[in-house]
Amino acid sequence: MKHLILGLLLCGCLSAAAQAPYTITLNKAANQPAPALQSYCIATLGSYWLLIGGRTNGFHGTAGSGSTFPTSASNTSIWVIDVSSNKSWKAAIPANLQYQLSSTNIAYYQDGNTLYLIGGYGAGCANDGCYQTFPQLTAIDVQRTIAAVQNGYALNNYIKTTTDSRMAVTGGYLVKLNDWFHLVMGQNYTGKYSGGVTGKYTEQIARFKIDNSGSAPAITNYSVITTNEQYNGANQFHRRDYPSVKMVMPANRNVGVAVFGGVFNNQGGPFINPVYFEDMGFNTLAQIDTNFRQRFCMYDCAAVSAYNSSTGEAYVSFIGGITDWYIDDSGNEVPGNASNFMPWFNRVSTIVRSMNGTQEYPQRNVTLPGYIGANAAFILNPAISLIDKSGEVIDYAKLQTGKNLIGWMYGGIEATAPQSNGFNPTSASSTIYEVWLQKN
Repeated sequence: MKHLILGLLLCGCLSAAAQAPYTITLNKAANQPAPALQSYCIATLGSYWLLIGGRTNGFHGTAGSGSTFPTSASNTSIWVIDVSSNKSWKAAIPANLQYQLSSTNIAYYQDGNTLYLIGGYGAGCANDGCYQTFPQLTAIDVQRTIAAVQNGYALNNYIKTTTDSRMAVTGGYLVKLNDWFHLVMGQNYTGKYSGGVTGKYTEQIARFKIDNSGSAPAITNYSVITTNEQYNGANQFHRRDYPSVKMVMPANRNVGVAVFGGVFNNQGGPFINPVYFEDMGFNTLAQIDTNFRQRFCMYDCAAVSAYNSSTGEAYVSFIGGITDWYIDDSGNEVPGNASNFMPWFNRVSTIVRSMNGTQEYPQRNVTLPGYIGANAAFILNPAISLIDKSGEVIDYAKLQTGKNLIGWMYGGIEATAPQSNGFNPTSASSTIYEVWLQKN
């Protein structure tokens, strides 16, 4: 069943008073027990973090005769991190699960005590060959897996997997709205990655339920949402590696999902129109905001979502990553160009969305500790109040005036300059940063 979508008809105008109501800053946390990882999956249980998959090196590059995703830099361990006690534990991935669970850009979602993993890209054999996008759906018991890693127990009893060709997606996003999971966009890439060679993009949002009651998880009630709308010669759903978060929809105040940026359109650049979708019970409604043209933070990065019930405004803040426009040394907003195309970014940019339209506000005068944030994750402070049932959206009205520790940013790619090359290398980060929101 396919559900077609219509362009968003909200007015793009903003009142003169609209502005980012806060500033985000990062401080290096006192405890640093985590490994260097980027593009990983994470689940949380109290102060414990469960880390699976991802890479131990930096940007993958796009050229060379060798592999751009060498198995030597795959994360072959399952990690448990306790930031509060400054401790870490690790265990080898079970042999029957090693290929998917050591891959990169897996779509994942924590549903209560279960961490679901879908797809991912990597080698499917013991050397730098057999590269593929894995057609697996895997369900992990978070609490028991954490205990097993800490105590050296076998992990197989707490991890279930199934093969389903519809799950062969990498660079996508997995989210649950009400009873429905949504696997959002992404691609199926086969063979060694090479710049200029694309995989098969899904160009869809898959909607389904997961039955995890048996010996293996099963997909039920599967359908897809598609669009015919184009941007720069490409389908608007032809996206991967974008920042996406749950977001309150101003029109009805339901918690939906927002997809921002993503790559690549037919001109080799990012998409600039956000996609919003929400579960309506009997189907999923998706809309493209063609009245807003995003400029900053276009690539997967740590992102913070909040909602202000007093004003009806939804906020999404992106922490660094890769941008289209950038801020020059004089504080000017400059479009990406041939000499600085899609550079690494060292600032936070905030989207403000209301019934009056959408605007973005890069933090001009406050920079990050470096060119960080790409393929990193934001981990919420459990003490922060959230919008009812969202599990991810901060209740902005309940934050105190002044500084609030809203969570942590961990890992990702760290660059040494706006453009990376042999003289300006990148690496995977092991740093845990405190994320502070200064409410005005």
